[in-house]
Amino acid sequence: MRIRRDDEGNGELINISSLLDVMFILIIFFLATTTFQQEERDAQVRLPDAGDSQTLSAAPAVLIINVRADGSYLLGTIPVDLAALRGRLREAVAGGEQKVLIRGDQNALHGAVAAAVLACKQAGIHEANIGYELPR
Repeated sequence: MRIRRDDEGNGELINISSLLDVMFILIIFFLATTTFQQEERDAQVRLPDAGDSQTLSAAPAVLIINVRADGSYLLGTIPVDLAALRGRLREAVAGGEQKVLIRGDQNALHGAVAAAVLACKQAGIHEANIGYELPR
């Protein structure tokens, strides 16, 4: 038996007009929601030199206080006692806002870590975080 075949060969056509409509709507949406701003600059204005000052967007360096198991303190890599730690923290706060990370040894007494947090609060540091390690 012979099977008849259509000789037209016109397979189904995909109507892409709705796809084009969606694409144009997306383009219009992205153009409407994107803000185009040019930075206002005058070529004839010469700004004064700021010298050694930092940019406003520069984040302050984080001070790291390590509390060892024996209760001794390290500010970065420098060994300090609690009174010297308070003094260095006050100096750091005088330069602007300062962040501190307190890393206490797991065998350190809670009182030693709490004294470091209190020294930060007394120096005027608003952001003192305690470092810990997450289990894997």
